[in-house]
Amino acid sequence: MKDNSLYRLGGIAAILVGITYVITGITNIFIPSSLNGVPDAQSPFMYWEESKVLILTNWWATLIGAVFALAMIPAVSGTVQHLNEGWVRWTKTLATLAFAVAILDNYWSIVYTDARAQAYMTGSESIRSELTVPGAPQFIDVQGWLALGGVGLWILVCSYLALRNNVWPKGLAYLGILAALIYFLALSSWTVPPFHASGALVIVGVIGAVLGPIFLTWMGIFLRRIGSS
Repeated sequence: MKDNSLYRLGGIAAILVGITYVITGITNIFIPSSLNGVPDAQSPFMYWEESKVLILTNWWATLIGAVFALAMIPAVSGTVQHLNEGWVRWTKTLATLAFAVAILDNYWSIVYTDARAQAYMTGSESIRSELTVPGAPQFIDVQGWLALGGVGLWILVCSYLALRNNVWPKGLAYLGILAALIYFLALSSWTVPPFHASGALVIVGVIGAVLGPIFLTWMGIFLRRIGSS
């Protein structure tokens, strides 16, 4: 008997990741730092207290979503891996690494940011300078080369293979390709100075916050259907 538990678990996980994307998208709207395109872990400590609940909710949602993504990635990859094992295996590894780093980054932020904010607010000028110096411990994947570039490449490869070989519904495959392009645009907004200064990241983020949950929910339903067949 064929074991479809990978697809059933992956389908549930994909839907749950989609829910966490909705939460992070909503909280990003109201977190002051996100309006300026500043990584949450580098938020100015002076408004940590007033935004603490929102920021922690955002970090917890990102962390939990990354945990579920580790169950989603093998299932999504499994639908197309037989079509090009080399590319799928490589990009699957990149995506897995990206979400593993997201877990570490957000856990670190949840555990240590409150104490760092308190030290900033009550400490001397030298302590404040030390806490905000460029290169101070923050996110590992600061510019999103893994979270945006690695995950985007994985989605693009899987979606393209699925579209070319009619493995997924065509609408889902096209949506995946569009989602991958949004990931790449977001990465460009982080890393290319003119894009970063233009505020394009905010626009791309809003589009991604809508598109991501739709793609993930549809993917989850599709995987569940495969698992039930």
